[in-house]
Amino acid sequence: MSLSPEITGAFPPPAIPLSPVISNLSFKLRPSSSVPSLLDVPHKLYVTSGRAAISLALEHAGIGSGDDVLVPAFHCESMISPVHWRKATPVFYQIRPDTQIDLEDIKQRHTDRCKAIIATHYFGFMQDFQPLRQWCDENGIVFIEDCAHAFFGKSGNLSAGQSGDYAIASSMKFFPIYDGGILTSSRHTLENIPLRKPSWSVDTKVALNTLERSISYKRLGVFGWLLQKGLLAKNLLWQYLKSTTNIETKGPSSSEGAYGLDEQWIHVATTRTSSKLLKHSDSDRIAHYRRRNYQILDAALGQLPGVRPLFSSLPENCVPLVYPLYIEQPERHFRQLKELGIPIWRFGEFLDPSVTEQEFPHSKELSRHIFQFPCHQELLNRELDWMIQNIQASLTNEPQGEPHGLESVPHQRVC
Repeated sequence: MSLSPEITGAFPPPAIPLSPVISNLSFKLRPSSSVPSLLDVPHKLYVTSGRAAISLALEHAGIGSGDDVLVPAFHCESMISPVHWRKATPVFYQIRPDTQIDLEDIKQRHTDRCKAIIATHYFGFMQDFQPLRQWCDENGIVFIEDCAHAFFGKSGNLSAGQSGDYAIASSMKFFPIYDGGILTSSRHTLENIPLRKPSWSVDTKVALNTLERSISYKRLGVFGWLLQKGLLAKNLLWQYLKSTTNIETKGPSSSEGAYGLDEQWIHVATTRTSSKLLKHSDSDRIAHYRRRNYQILDAALGQLPGVRPLFSSLPENCVPLVYPLYIEQPERHFRQLKELGIPIWRFGEFLDPSVTEQEFPHSKELSRHIFQFPCHQELLNRELDWMIQNIQASLTNEPQGEPHGLESVPHQRVC
């Protein structure tokens, strides 16, 4: 499988953060939490990543060699590698053009070997999984509810994570933390799953990397400028320690954007740093500004020629991960936007080779045509305006401005 320029580093880094970075508005001593979320599920484990949580769910459910696991054909490697780690076989099923599961297709692909299914709330838009829940109960299928894109939200009377036997989340996608995933269950206690604490050296690295990422995007003001000077000395010390001692300095590859599964991080708890930051994050602020930014992007981009929003509206209880936009000519605009420093996700860009155009046309189409732009709570107003202006110019073939001209946009913090 060939890698895209985005993976190989041929494009410049995003000029604005793709996911949340800490600011002086990110945390509260006693944060509010009135938004329905995965944290409402009674049994919880805080682990290193969403893929580690999937691995632990499969292990706890006893899935292993000879078993099949039903997986959506629209997926990323992070959803597949845990199945292979358990020596089980992924069996792909259809999704509809709007990302809804195709329950009839699932039923047709079910055999006696199928022991579990993974079903996903894509991009933060909650699906009604009650029909799937009923079918799983009738057939003895373990249901893993994938909330990696939907930490917050509600469908009917159920919050995110309350439909499955297990539910998983990638808290790194919604909170300004360097590592973190959550495994929850409404049906099983998780106390017998062994987790070790990360070393203090890894915890220190996570704390420093969290600060460095924030400073690189000019957050934290004067405090950040002072920290930056100290972090320069830290880098020299860190290099010396790595060359002269056996100190553990490598964190989970998931924190660096890699898609594979680090087996050594499956049975490891979230770092102390990220746990503290998660505990003091303001969920109400996160939900408010993600919805606000999504609506601003939709109003500015949704009616442009050659594009359409993946979802026609933003449901009341939806807290979006990103703003997903269907681009009719993706290759025409992808490189131009990436070279400008526009942050883009393309979920499912590399599907499993067995997912073919003939058998899974909707998944192949979504993987090519959906661009996901950030709408997270830590975007500044000037960053949002800059991103919109450049996307509009690219999609309408207007002359482009300076690719990294953020300095010319008045500074205003989203609060």
